Amino acid sequence: MDTRLLKLLKEQINKIGALKNDKQWGPNYDIWKNTTSNLIRDLFGEEYLKLFNKQQAVVFSYTDESFNIRQYLEELDNKKQFIESAITEFERLESDSILNIGRFVGFNDYDLHQRIKEVVGKKFEDGHYAEAVEAGFKEVIKRVKDYVNAQDGGNLDGTKVMSRAFDFDRQNPLIKFNNLQSEEEKDEQRGIAFLFKGIVGIRNRKAHENIALNDPYRALDYLALASLLMRLLDEYEK
Repeated sequence: MDTRLLKLLKEQINKIGALKNDKQWGPNYDIWKNTTSNLIRDLFGEEYLKLFNKQQAVVFSYTDESFNIRQYLEELDNKKQFIESAITEFERLESDSILNIGRFVGFNDYDLHQRIKEVVGKKFEDGHYAEAVEAGFKEVIKRVKDYVNAQDGGNLDGTKVMSRAFDFDRQNPLIKFNNLQSEEEKDEQRGIAFLFKGIVGIRNRKAHENIALNDPYRALDYLALASLLMRLLDEYEK
């Protein structure tokens, strides 16, 4: 749960009292609704946003101002009730580990590498987090493997292909992220190589053991690593 966004949404509820003092739709209401809509979308998704923005038939009176005021106040009360109910339901689902809360995680709000999104998006949204992580890591490994074997004409895989790609102690690496002249540059190359080799080990365990991954936030952390590695390869290819 994004507690920062949730706190902001609760603050929007508190602002309803001041909006009622306006006694009519106007700029203050428009700004409040726009901000609230963005928070609801980020926390709960598009379906909740559609419900929040669902318009009830509003009838205006050109002669009875008190009628128009009642219409305005009724809409504010309905919006408040919806937000409070949505927060209550969201907190209930978040507190129950048995329920699948994956659809409430803003997957598309994360700036993951586009190829990672394409490969894992459906799996993640369906709550198959371990499969999503495995698919993301496999995509990174495949990209390195295809490049290395195309250069060398071999058929390396796993840690061997990562070593051929990045190690430089006894060879000229096929993929270099700097000039490898200073110790700092060499340390950077080694560190990045360890990251690529690390996902091979994680991928192997998830592929050969029945690993349960029920935490969408942990899955996103893994996918962020896959995304970083894909972007490093993008930078190398430029």
